[in-house]
This record gives sequence, C-alpha cells and structure tokens, in this order.
Amino acid sequence: MAGRDAGVKAFVFDAYGTLFNFSSAIARHKDELGDKSDTVDRIWRAKQLEYSWLRSLSNTYTPFWYVFTHQTKS
Repeated sequence: MAGRDAGVKAFVFDAYGTLFNFSSAIARHKDELGDKSDTVDRIWRAKQLEYSWLRSLSNTYTPFWYVFTHQTKS
C-alpha cells in the first residue's frame, strides 16, 4: 500500500455529515426541543453551510475551530 500512496502529501475528508453527526446532539435533547427538534436540526445545518459559502465567496477563509468557538461582533 505504501507504493500506491507514494508522493501523496495530504488526504482530505469531507468531515461534516460524514465523520461528524451533528444530528446526534439534537437527538440527545429531543425531549426538551419537542416538535422543534427537526427544525433546529435543519436550520443548524443550513446556517453552517451558508456561513462556509459566504467565507468562500468573500475569500475570507477562517479555520473551522475559530468559527465554531468565536462569535463575530456586528
């Protein structure tokens, strides 16, 4: 297998939705969220995608963990 990977400098994974299941957080709190759990899950996913699209289009890349842990000031 080392021969096949010779010269490879990086492996890239689409982690969101593939390796990380953010819906599991919603499932854990389904009792508290009630009927709103599906809506919260859908909006959470949409907003994360929209934020990444905006950063890509505006050429303002920011590492995921920074975006995830910091709030921007208006």
